[in-house]
Amino acid sequence: MITYARHGKLSGVARMRTVEHRRTGLVHQDARDDFDRARRRASWAKLAGWLHGHPSSRNRLAVLGEVTTLTGALGPGVWRLEYERVGHLGPTAEALVPIDQIVGTVEPTRFFDRHFRPTSEVPRTRFERIAAEILSGRGMDPVDLYRCGGQYYVLDGRHRIAVARALGERWVLANITDVRLNPRVCRMSAK
Repeated sequence: MITYARHGKLSGVARMRTVEHRRTGLVHQDARDDFDRARRRASWAKLAGWLHGHPSSRNRLAVLGEVTTLTGALGPGVWRLEYERVGHLGPTAEALVPIDQIVGTVEPTRFFDRHFRPTSEVPRTRFERIAAEILSGRGMDPVDLYRCGGQYYVLDGRHRIAVARALGERWVLANITDVRLNPRVCRMSAK
């Protein structure tokens, strides 16, 4: 599928975003290609940010309750606000969640950027295994998400979300737990 820009000409950005990727029919090779493509996109995004003068932290995956401070008695640093479950400790809700509404994780990670693209070779093995399972028709287990202020944070399933995004999925099945930030209790995070 190719999308044409105004006046019938194909724009470079439109071409990059809408050309379907060719599949070899070999599940493991396609999974490797998907990882390499996602990793390449993360590298290009990092380079583009650097060229535009944006700090590298701008492309970092957000962490639930993390607040960056620039001034204060302790100087610059990162504060983590504590969070607590809302409601009783019963079963969580299961629903389809738009991947674009998943904005971060509960625990910090260095292996994915803010769009859940791999930033190193570390997640390759798990990424390829999950992608091969999906491409062969086995599907994917639901991810565990915290919902806080209308946004979702990953408790368990960063690799599954990365694969789903790389394969062009727009929704993911998730177990959702509602939480709220408790700003009265803060602790300094080691960075």
